[in-house]
Amino acid sequence: MKKKIGLISFASVILIGICAFFFAFISEKTTAEIPSASSFVPTFKDWTVQFSEKMNPDTFTEETVTVTNKDGQKVPVTFEWNENYTVLTLKAPSDGYTVNQNYLIEISNLVETATGDKLTKSFTHNFKAVEELPKIKDQEQLVTLLKERMEKPKENRLYSFEESDGAEESVDTAAMDDAGADSTASDTNVQVAGIDEGDVIKTDGDYVYFARDSDIVIASTEAENSNVMSTIEEDEFFPQEIYLQDDLLVSIGYTHEPIRELKETETSEDSSGMDMAIYPSFSSQTTVFIYDISDRKKPTQIREVTFEGDYNASRLMDDHLYLIANERPPFQILEEEDMEVRPFVKDTAVSNEGHPVDFEDMYFFPESEDETYLILSSIDLSNMEKEAHVETYLGASNQMYMSENHIYIAVHKYEDNEKSSSNSTADIMIARPAANTEINQFSIENGTISYNASTNVNGTLINQFAMDERNETFRVATTKGDSWNDDEASTNNLYTFDINLNPLGSVEGLAEGERIYSVRFMEDIAYMVTFKQVDPLFVIDLQDAANPTVLGELKIPGFSNYLHPLDEHHVIGFGQDTKLIENENNSEPIVRTDGIKISVFDVSDLTNPKEKFSEVIGQSGSYTELNYNHRALFKHPSENLFGFPAQLYESKMVTKGEMSYEEHKFLFEGALLYHISAEDGIELKDTITHQGDVKDYPEWESEIRRIISVDDVIYTLSFDQMKAYEMNTEKTLHTIELPKSDTRY
Repeated sequence: MKKKIGLISFASVILIGICAFFFAFISEKTTAEIPSASSFVPTFKDWTVQFSEKMNPDTFTEETVTVTNKDGQKVPVTFEWNENYTVLTLKAPSDGYTVNQNYLIEISNLVETATGDKLTKSFTHNFKAVEELPKIKDQEQLVTLLKERMEKPKENRLYSFEESDGAEESVDTAAMDDAGADSTASDTNVQVAGIDEGDVIKTDGDYVYFARDSDIVIASTEAENSNVMSTIEEDEFFPQEIYLQDDLLVSIGYTHEPIRELKETETSEDSSGMDMAIYPSFSSQTTVFIYDISDRKKPTQIREVTFEGDYNASRLMDDHLYLIANERPPFQILEEEDMEVRPFVKDTAVSNEGHPVDFEDMYFFPESEDETYLILSSIDLSNMEKEAHVETYLGASNQMYMSENHIYIAVHKYEDNEKSSSNSTADIMIARPAANTEINQFSIENGTISYNASTNVNGTLINQFAMDERNETFRVATTKGDSWNDDEASTNNLYTFDINLNPLGSVEGLAEGERIYSVRFMEDIAYMVTFKQVDPLFVIDLQDAANPTVLGELKIPGFSNYLHPLDEHHVIGFGQDTKLIENENNSEPIVRTDGIKISVFDVSDLTNPKEKFSEVIGQSGSYTELNYNHRALFKHPSENLFGFPAQLYESKMVTKGEMSYEEHKFLFEGALLYHISAEDGIELKDTITHQGDVKDYPEWESEIRRIISVDDVIYTLSFDQMKAYEMNTEKTLHTIELPKSDTRY
């Protein structure tokens, strides 16, 4: 018995020793990999190979590292190392790889680490060189691209699901010219003159069109005789924005009724009556309904265009509606080889059924790692029988800017932790926000859309106003880094490019430790607001696009979320006031918002901008949609009368024992009307509310959403009513009760 136990013990020791040797061997492997390697790449692709150990560069020669074509012939490439010799870059041949040729990268296991160990096994990677913006030729290639992008690590991402005669139509023109110079009706506050943007409200001067949660109300604008003409409601449709084009009303929103036939999985006998699983599970669809409103009492739907995907943004110019959406393909493609993974489109101009986008209209950005479909479309509103033009690109969209000749789409680019020299698991698992931005430019002409150029900039964009095109030059402002990261301070930058997105100039490193809150380009000047504790307003000269220059800077409390031109020498800032509270636990004070702030900046001396007037409305907790949506601003066509919806609160600090907190008390909800001029400053004209006897909080359905005007009558709209207000007498003429909205969220 003792002998048997002894044999077992001896065997256990041997087994433990073998396991220890095995795990030691595994842990000491020296590996090579190409992070997020793609099988299809542009002709001038530089490959980055990462090693798990510091390598000996002397062992990397033309014999141990090769790139060969399909005939086995070596292709001349050059080597570049990082400082730690852990990352090797294989530079493309001077004349590039040959389009449609297959290549093989091979790194021999004879290469050595800095300590003399050899690569555990040879490394190989096959790839094919393609055009700069190649088409997706078939299902096999599409599935290969999607799988490569879907299978790569995502731990390091934080997702967010945001001119010659014509080119000179920069944003300043849009704001400073009356949108309807020959019209007596107000218009949507847009970024570029002549390019309309969708909003929840539109008016043609005779009627107002108001998109609520689940319907659209059409009402006449006849002062005291105003009344509701009709409502438009579609089953399971939730309108987000609307447009007017002659006698057409265009509504863009979400539907959930699938436009493709869904495959049902078989139900097993053990399912106990559970519902059958259905795939693919597409989350939402973007739908455009077009109505004939020649008879406002009986609007008629005449067309539907539906895309699989989430609506991002749209513009309307010269009878053409341009729209972009993002569609993330179903994860089931990783298991189901025969799935139709192209996005579907339904256009009742040609068919009542949904169909996948043709491969002829599908492209991919070879350098992108994003598996999301960017859907670009245009609809000719002057020809209801013409099929919508639809193209898709593998690569998502975040911000959209449109000039007369181009659409610019900004896409977040995420830092690849695998490119760093550190292999720390903790470092890889830390979620990081977007680090940089890719900007893709598309040419537009009479509804046709074609890719033109791309570029990358350091940092990310605050919104669409961070981009601008003027005089054959593209300008963009960014924030690089996180303003609350003490280890690596954020900076703010401005870059200029020619019309083909070739770099011209830049100014970098502004307001270290802060981030951009608003940008406005006006003629050859950029105004940039950054913030952390105070609000620096930077004035940047862009007249020489190759040498952007900071001319002046102003520091004041608070910050502006939106900048709006008042005249040639004055800019209005809408934002928040702030106050600094002493922090007992930190040398940095606590920044607390303290009311809505309006500022008038005098920029007549660009080297010495001044805050000429300011007004703070309410206290902490006060809020206006204008601070994140410029379309909420009302501007009278001929008067310096501005308005916006707001909720106002007063606040006080409450201390109970060792606990202190801020307590808010509701004061007012409604429209604020201000006369703003360079001479008289900021003067409150009047307030309008739809609330009844409210004490603690406003009634949601009575919150004013938008303000418009026709002649000298101002109309305010909430979900439950519309008021007509006479500017000269400052009296309410009429209150119209709107049909009850069927909120189905």
